[in-house]
Amino acid sequence: MRKMGVLVPYRSDPEMIAFVEEHLDLEADLVVRGSQDGMSDEELRALSEGVEPNSYAEILEDGSTVNITREVVLEGMQSQARRLLDDGCEAVMICCTLPWTELDAMSDVVTPYTILEDTAATIAGSGGAIGVMQPVEAAMEEEIEHWLALGERRGLEIHARYAAPQVPGEDVVFSDDQYAEVARSLAAQDVDVIVMDCMAYTEHHREVVSEASGKPVLRAMQLTGMVVEHAYS
Repeated sequence: MRKMGVLVPYRSDPEMIAFVEEHLDLEADLVVRGSQDGMSDEELRALSEGVEPNSYAEILEDGSTVNITREVVLEGMQSQARRLLDDGCEAVMICCTLPWTELDAMSDVVTPYTILEDTAATIAGSGGAIGVMQPVEAAMEEEIEHWLALGERRGLEIHARYAAPQVPGEDVVFSDDQYAEVARSLAAQDVDVIVMDCMAYTEHHREVVSEASGKPVLRAMQLTGMVVEHAYS
């Protein structure tokens, strides 16, 4: 069986590996690694000094959460991606929907955000609207920026709503009723497509949102997995 790498933007753990294996529908021997694998809690605490809460959270062994900078995460992602490819993986799928333009330049590294952007923009069409479901309330302003830039480039309206899956460093998890409420609020904005902008959204979440909104719904893990499946079959 072919070997595929999956790279998360924090330390990997058995729970995260099990989540990827359950929710990534990809016929391959998956090798899941994290950008900060091998770093100790002490190293992460030192790297987090003076860093404000952001999109890059790490959970330490005592259960506390620290934040590190994008630059630290990027360095780890680049290093781990090269290791996965050197270890025989045909490709590496980045398990994060944030923009990683630096990783786009690496051969056989697949970044979900480009796939999500292009697919959503194609469905919406000129003058259309995209609804974006975001996973971390405190980071919404930062994480919506690339979608707003897409809207400017393609003449699209962008409507963002918070809907919490289970992500590292976050304690809030939305119920099905809350997901349905968010879906209906986006549908009321007359969006043409809804993007679930986090790899932690599951197929169950997609089904709830699809039924409540009546709109096409793009789930990042599913869509990226399909592209990898076809590109590396």
